[in-house]
Amino acid sequence: MPTDSAWSSTFGPEMGRHRDVVAALVQLCADNRAVSSFSAGCSIGRGAGDVLSDIDAAVGVSTVRGSAGAADVQDVEAWLLEALPALGDVVDVLCTGSDCADFVIRRVFVQFTDRLQLDLAVIAEDEVRRGEAAAPDFVPVYWSEGALNSTAGRSAREVSPEQIREWAFLGWRALLDADKYLRRGSVWEAHQRVHEARERIWMLWAASRGAAYPWHGLSQVLDDSPDLLPPSIETTVAGLDANDLRRAVVAATLVLANTSAAAATAWDARLPSALADFTQQTLKDWPSSVV
Repeated sequence: MPTDSAWSSTFGPEMGRHRDVVAALVQLCADNRAVSSFSAGCSIGRGAGDVLSDIDAAVGVSTVRGSAGAADVQDVEAWLLEALPALGDVVDVLCTGSDCADFVIRRVFVQFTDRLQLDLAVIAEDEVRRGEAAAPDFVPVYWSEGALNSTAGRSAREVSPEQIREWAFLGWRALLDADKYLRRGSVWEAHQRVHEARERIWMLWAASRGAAYPWHGLSQVLDDSPDLLPPSIETTVAGLDANDLRRAVVAATLVLANTSAAAATAWDARLPSALADFTQQTLKDWPSSVV
């Protein structure tokens, strides 16, 4: 039963509960021949967890990829659900996932009464992403013989030029929608669209910086370089006042233009320049009677 016992030494003294649950999960996985690996990730995988961190983990299943292995993955999911009471008092559980022909994953989110949260992905072993290239913050804690030979998945830092263009396009579209809703006097909808544009800005900034998992946006920017944020990002924040929202929309055009340009340079992407120009011109034509 190979395990990375040294890894758990990164847990702080206040994280005894996390250590106990991980140890129990490792033992459970080792006792089930259908399980090929157990990997922990995100903040505790990086050794940056604290008492408020949830346990993000992946359970690798000894089966083939896709629909042919779906029943095996679902069997391990059901087995884990039966084992949950041994880990502590449970408030509630949510099971979700994708069962498409090419990719099968089951997700089990558990809320315990002591506020600990467990977020498990149950997946065929060859689909597990870990290691410096694919998932640098996912650490294999338990594995059966041969399980670590898998190198599935795209690089954790890789995005395509098409993805950069899509994120930029959706950012500009969100700002156009914010303008539309402000003209209608619907500040709640405008506020939501500014937030959506800002989410794309975070993704583009993460991609331009080469951060891991850039599609996770804000959380990855803060993990990668919390002191190096998109210049003037704070100007895109506004309350529900129409004038303040209009100011934030205009400010967001500049931040979006700069971050998308940086991401396009980093990934050799073609930006939606026509939509960007149209959005900026539309905002210049703001009727004074609206605010």
